[in-house]
Amino acid sequence: MGDISLTLFVIILLVLPSIGKAQSKISDTAIATKEVTDSEKQADVSTHSPSAALWKSAIIPGWGQIYNRQAWKVGIIYGGAAVVTYLGIDNYRNAQKFKTEYINRNEGNTADLLPEYINYPDQNIYNLYQAYEKNFQVSIIAGVAIYALNLIDAYCYGHLFDFQINDDLSLRLTPMVESYNVGMGFASGMKLQLNF
Repeated sequence: MGDISLTLFVIILLVLPSIGKAQSKISDTAIATKEVTDSEKQADVSTHSPSAALWKSAIIPGWGQIYNRQAWKVGIIYGGAAVVTYLGIDNYRNAQKFKTEYINRNEGNTADLLPEYINYPDQNIYNLYQAYEKNFQVSIIAGVAIYALNLIDAYCYGHLFDFQINDDLSLRLTPMVESYNVGMGFASGMKLQLNF
């Protein structure tokens, strides 16, 4: 029994240092891999350009968001553009319809009047034309606003592309009570602590 224990002890002593070296090689490989990954990430961040994101979004709306790796915003951009386009076309068609109806009434052209609006007074037809014309103009302004927000979003998030939020960044707001000179009293307030 003693010979087996001694043999086992010697084998463990011979194998143990090689296990430590293997662990060292594995951790060195992991560190080297991490360094390569970090350097590749640093190279990717250094080549990211907010101006490129702006120009890409100016050429094709949403392209800058894809460049900034925020592709989920593309659906919002095109969804908003589709709604504004639909409303713009609908308001334009109705404005033209009521404009033509009003002109036909003023010129006495009763053959071209729309039958569903025969009972409407002339002033109401004109008011409908004005309302649809105004809504058409608002649709154009909304379309320009969506395009401008697309550009602003691409440019701003292009600048924030490499901004890291980790556990070291924190903001703490705590109540505090501070005493002044002995016998003078206490002051209460809030303490704001920013860690980064």
